[in-house]
Amino acid sequence: MQGTREYGTREYRARLALTIMIIALLVLGSRLSYLQVFKAPYYRQISDNNRIRTLPIAASRGTVYDRQGSIIVNNRPSFTVSVIPYEIRSEKQVLATVAEMLELDTLSLRKKVDSPRYSTYEMIPVKRDADLGIISRLAEQGENLPGVIPEAQATRKYPELRSLSHLIGYVGEISEEELEVKKRVGESYGTFMGKMGIEKSYDELLRGRDGADLYEVTARGRVVGKLPDEERVPPLPGLDLQLTLDLSLQVLADSLLKPHPRGCIVALDPNSGEILCLASQPGFDPNSFTSVLTYGEWQELSENPDHPLLNRAIQSAYPPGSTLKLMVAGAALERGLITPQTTFHPCYGGFQLGERFFRCWQPEGHGVQALRGAVLYSCDTYFYQVGLKCGIDLMAEYAEKCGFGRKTGIDLPQEAKGFVPNTEFYDQRYGRKGWTKSLALNLSIGQGEFLVTPLQLTNFFAALCNGGTLYRPHLLEKVLSRSGRIHEYEKTTIGHLPFSKKTISILKDACLAVVNEQGGTGWMAKIPDIMVAGKTGSAQNPHGNTHAWFVAYAPAENPQIVITVLIENAGHGGDVAAPIAREIIKAYLHPRTELVQVSEKNNSIDDETKD
Repeated sequence: MQGTREYGTREYRARLALTIMIIALLVLGSRLSYLQVFKAPYYRQISDNNRIRTLPIAASRGTVYDRQGSIIVNNRPSFTVSVIPYEIRSEKQVLATVAEMLELDTLSLRKKVDSPRYSTYEMIPVKRDADLGIISRLAEQGENLPGVIPEAQATRKYPELRSLSHLIGYVGEISEEELEVKKRVGESYGTFMGKMGIEKSYDELLRGRDGADLYEVTARGRVVGKLPDEERVPPLPGLDLQLTLDLSLQVLADSLLKPHPRGCIVALDPNSGEILCLASQPGFDPNSFTSVLTYGEWQELSENPDHPLLNRAIQSAYPPGSTLKLMVAGAALERGLITPQTTFHPCYGGFQLGERFFRCWQPEGHGVQALRGAVLYSCDTYFYQVGLKCGIDLMAEYAEKCGFGRKTGIDLPQEAKGFVPNTEFYDQRYGRKGWTKSLALNLSIGQGEFLVTPLQLTNFFAALCNGGTLYRPHLLEKVLSRSGRIHEYEKTTIGHLPFSKKTISILKDACLAVVNEQGGTGWMAKIPDIMVAGKTGSAQNPHGNTHAWFVAYAPAENPQIVITVLIENAGHGGDVAAPIAREIIKAYLHPRTELVQVSEKNNSIDDETKD
């Protein structure tokens, strides 16, 4: 009986073990089927990822044209030498050979290859714009140099006009800070992107989309060969841009600025805000940024006391000098504080306020003047008294409505706002009892803490001559798409001058007199067959001679161009800046007229017309 029970127990255990084994085999079989059938694509992809390396192909950047279709910026063929850390790290002799061939420091190259900023299989550019001799030697020793990849790339080619460098800008390798911002869109070290000017503002349009070549590698990561072309991902070139810029006008502006160490010229179409030329002196060669700058080269640029990297037209703010008198006069007219016939205490070379004597630029004085004569001769004494009537806050209110103290919104990076002081500012700076109303006298002639950019001043005069509309200045005219479609920029209104049509007419008449009537401070901008209107200015500064300003528009009856010329520490605007403006206006309105340099003879003038 006991034997039967033991037999039954053994049989039960055998059946249970068999059942468990069958279940286990079924589970294992199912799992294998799942892995081999359903998950096969997944594991095949993992296998391919271990077997295939993707090496990027840089997309060529778009071409930049001027308004007439002339090429401003395009690309030229060049060679870049890159290394793959995984393949070269263990090859000490290869590293030394490559460093010698590329004329690089071995220790610096080793440090770059071992840097944690790069991934194991990432291509690291170590020599850009390598000459053909280097590429030939690398090709000859290709089998002995694993992980060293020479490749053809398109490199930016910039014009030789240094005064154009700030407008166009340049491209450079992405920094760690920029990569933190851009990493979500697949950027990597070695990527080139716009760093300044149009290159930066429209980087996303110009850059295009990189492609990729696919390479087969061994289990250890050694490249075996390139996969067929049908496997590659072709790069998508960047879009082409057409600017509002007139290249011939820019060339002339560059030549007119060359005799002067520091200055700028801005010209635009007052009916649209289109920038016609924008030149800043001194400039720099953007081609030097297409390869890696040495520390010495960068130091020379960044520590130059003339600041060649600074775009003076939009990034520097200056006292506007007498060019601001039109805004002050407009504010006084609108508030009924003066009329065109209003006269004040005669100008005998200055104005006495309390114990202080405020000088007029003309020591002999201008006598009794009404508004038109005060603008014509740029009489400081007249405007001192207008400034007293207006007061600081009224002038500040109208200045802000005229576009000063805020960015114009031009499509260039790092535009300055300028500065419009008011009584709150002076209270904070000096205390409520630490300043007097005499500060209004300085502000009324564009001196003191009032600061404007040359572009802001140009835009104000553009609105004055077009009837009162402030347009957003812009450089982009068209985007040329890959499909052949053209996307045009639409002009944008950003405000209106706070002046009536009557006030604008009075101010325009005064500007016309400045250039065309005897004794006018801007007579050197006069052109026989073109009516030019404008205003001179000479702004004092604590760092040397006065800055020379001249702002003009033409033809006065139907303006097509507004121009501002600023020459730092050059003296009087009527002497130096006005003749430069004249030549640019002539060239733009008479394109076939010979472009004439401003001679020293033309720059001489007696003291009676200085401002």
